[in-house]
Amino acid sequence: MDEDKFRAEFSKKSVFRQASSLDLSYVPDKLHCRDNTVTELIHNFRRIVDEDEQPSINVLIHGKGGVGKTVTSRFFGKNFHTIALEKDVRIFKEYFNCVNFRSKSKIVRELLGKYTHGSGRGFSDDEALKLILTQLIRDKGYMLLIIDEVHLLNPKEVWAILDIAETFGHQNAKLSILLISRTKDWMRIETERILSRLNTKIKLNPYNIDEAKQILQYRSDLALKDGTINEEIIEMIGQIVVNHENMRHGIEILRKCGLYADKEGFNAISADMVRQASNEVYPTFRGDIIDKLNDQELLALYGIAQSLIDKETPYTIVDDAYEQYRTICETYDAETHVKMSYRKYIRQLNQMKIISSKTVRIDEDKRGRHLEITLLDIPPTKIIELLNKMFDKKFN
Repeated sequence: MDEDKFRAEFSKKSVFRQASSLDLSYVPDKLHCRDNTVTELIHNFRRIVDEDEQPSINVLIHGKGGVGKTVTSRFFGKNFHTIALEKDVRIFKEYFNCVNFRSKSKIVRELLGKYTHGSGRGFSDDEALKLILTQLIRDKGYMLLIIDEVHLLNPKEVWAILDIAETFGHQNAKLSILLISRTKDWMRIETERILSRLNTKIKLNPYNIDEAKQILQYRSDLALKDGTINEEIIEMIGQIVVNHENMRHGIEILRKCGLYADKEGFNAISADMVRQASNEVYPTFRGDIIDKLNDQELLALYGIAQSLIDKETPYTIVDDAYEQYRTICETYDAETHVKMSYRKYIRQLNQMKIISSKTVRIDEDKRGRHLEITLLDIPPTKIIELLNKMFDKKFN
C-alpha cells in the first residue's frame, strides 16, 4: 500500500456516527431496562449524601455475563457523583477491574499513589489504607469504590475490603464499596463472614427480546448513521442476544458489522453480515451438529436457507421455505412430508439453536399470524454449499 491508497481509505464514507458508543467501556447517558436496579442502588447509597454521618455501605451486583452489571454500576457511579456535587458533597469515584488489579494490595497502592502521591513502599495494606482514609477526612471527601470481577481476588482479601469500616471505625471510613461479579464465580468465594459485611445483594437477570431490541436500537442510533440498520436486523441481533443471554454479543455484532460495511464500501448492514459477525463473536455453529440431524431435518434446513437466499430478506415464512423443501426433495428423489410435519422439523431445528423463529401478525388490518424463520449463526449460502455436498453423497 502506498501513501495515496492509504489516504484513499481515510476518504471513504463511514456508516459510523459515533463508533465509541459501541465500545464495551462506554457508559451511555441513558440506561435502558435497568431502572429497578438503579433505583435500588440509589436507596442503598443515598444516605451518603443525605446524612452528615456518611455511613459505609457495601453492595454486590451479580448475574451472568452480559446482563449489564458493569454498565449499570458505572452509570450509577457517574450520576451519583453528579448528584453529590450538586448537594455540595465531595465524592471521589474509583473503578477497578480485577482482571488488571489481581490483589487488594495493588488496588490500595493505586489509590495511595493517586490520593497521597506516595508509592506505598514500606507500608502494609492497613497502613496504606489508613493514610488514604486520613486524606479523605482531611479533604472532607468520600469515596465510592467500584470493584469489578471481584471473584478474582482471594476470599480473605474480599472480606478485608468489605471489613474496612469495622477495622478503622465507621467514623473514619469515608468509603463505600460496590462489588461486581458473575453469580457462579461469586458463589465460589462467598462465605458467612463476607455475607455479614454486605448490606445488599442485587441480582440481574438476562434481557428479554423486547429489552434487547430497545437497547440495540438505542446503541445503533448513537453509533450508526441513519439508514444503516433496519428493524428486522435489530430483531435478528436481539434474538441472538436472547439465545446467548449476553448483551455484549449484540453490541459487538453491531460494531463488527459496521466495520465490515466500511471496509467493503456498503452503506447498510445485511443479515449475512450479522450471521458472519455472530459466528466471529460467539462461534456457536459447529459442523458436527449437522451429523445429529436426520434426512428430513436436513432437507427442512435446506428449504429455509434457499428461501432466505431467494427472498434476500432476514426472515422467511413457512410456506416459502416449504416450497423450497419440496423442490429439493424432488431433486434428490427424497420422500416429501406434509406441511404439518415440516413445521415439526422447524420446531426441532429451533430447539437445537440452528434457526430462530417467531410468530407475527400477517397484517395490521387482517386477522391471522404466521411463523417467520431465520438462520442466526451461519449465512444461508454456506449452509446450501454444505448440504449440497452432503446430499450428493447421501442420495446419489
